[in-house]
Amino acid sequence: MISLRKSYILFLTSLAGMFLLLGSAVHAAEVTDILSEVVQEGALYEVKPDGTGDFVAIQEGVDSVASGDTLLIYPGVYEENVIIENKTVNLIGVDPEYCILTANSDNYHHIPLTITAGRVYGLTICGTSAGDAGKKVYGIGDMSYDSADPESVYAWQNRYPGYVIHVDHAYAAGKTLIIENCRIMSENNYCIGIGCWEGQTIEIRGCELLSKGVSGCLFVHNNALGTGKSQVEVKNTEFKNYVSPYVMVVHSEGESNPIDLTFQNVKVYTVAYESNDCYNSSNTNTWLPLDLISHVSVQTMLAEEGYMGMQESSRLVHRYTQDEHIQFNKELEAQDSLLEDWPKLEEGITYWESGSDKQQVPGKVRHSIDMKNADEGMFGDGWCGLASIYLTEDSSGNTLPEMNYPRPMAGSVTESE
Repeated sequence: MISLRKSYILFLTSLAGMFLLLGSAVHAAEVTDILSEVVQEGALYEVKPDGTGDFVAIQEGVDSVASGDTLLIYPGVYEENVIIENKTVNLIGVDPEYCILTANSDNYHHIPLTITAGRVYGLTICGTSAGDAGKKVYGIGDMSYDSADPESVYAWQNRYPGYVIHVDHAYAAGKTLIIENCRIMSENNYCIGIGCWEGQTIEIRGCELLSKGVSGCLFVHNNALGTGKSQVEVKNTEFKNYVSPYVMVVHSEGESNPIDLTFQNVKVYTVAYESNDCYNSSNTNTWLPLDLISHVSVQTMLAEEGYMGMQESSRLVHRYTQDEHIQFNKELEAQDSLLEDWPKLEEGITYWESGSDKQQVPGKVRHSIDMKNADEGMFGDGWCGLASIYLTEDSSGNTLPEMNYPRPMAGSVTESE
């Protein structure tokens, strides 16, 4: 353990020297500022894979420290499933380029990071797949379990692959979790899966979320068991979704645990499909469908009304042919590791044309965000028809128009436009 009273100043000096050696001095001030905050509430420990610190593994440190303590994670590849549920532990990496937490996430209950409260900073976190798990469609519409029976819920969850980071535990009620300056990558389920508890605040800042599984970047739902409001804020973050028709999914489980959602300067790079068979027929999203916002005139109108967070010269929808899609998939499949360079996506929606095999299923509407209420067919007074999940007035500067707070529209938009 590093004691503030004995060696904190010397420690910060040596840490700054290490940043300079790694060529990442830009993070030094941020890390030292964070450490100066968190050590006011608990002790500070070092995790070093070479054995020269307090612990060699992150989970070893989590199991050993007290609630409120901080683990400073030094460069290394940590292959482990980290679980922090009944206490608050801060995980502070010295630099996401060199501090890597990775684990196979084919199983819902064995993932890289399960956490409820505290701070996660400066890490690259990878959820990998050993086979085809990330290529299968894993919906959550099948509610064939008893919500009052933990064993039934566990067995139902066990059918699905896991998130990279999972946040959903009763301990989180009334507490805060901050995920900052992290790179979060998935071959399976969503990069981050959040189940909100009453009074909980979750902040995602300055992160990059990349998904090449059928699920997208972020999944958020409220909790039917709670009675208080929670908050989810995503700021200065990039969502890069390579396969899923939905970059994000938001579900309302009821009205007793409302959520205030805030998106600020969230840049979205996602894909869409001309064939609509992969879309969810129960999506209650009331925003303009992709078929409408593909029109340049509609995008111009949205920009004039203040919905567009992109530069005026940028297009929201980019159309590509079926052959270009095939080539793109080859580049994606050639990636041997999530840590390698990812194929480039343009900001906005990359729309893959289907050629002669275009399929259109009645009742399915294309949106980039999937929204669902617990009661099928119910529309709420919240964000795009959700019940008790609300977009705050602070939401602005985001790529997707519906993530920006509603402003008065000049007129209705019809298919003819």
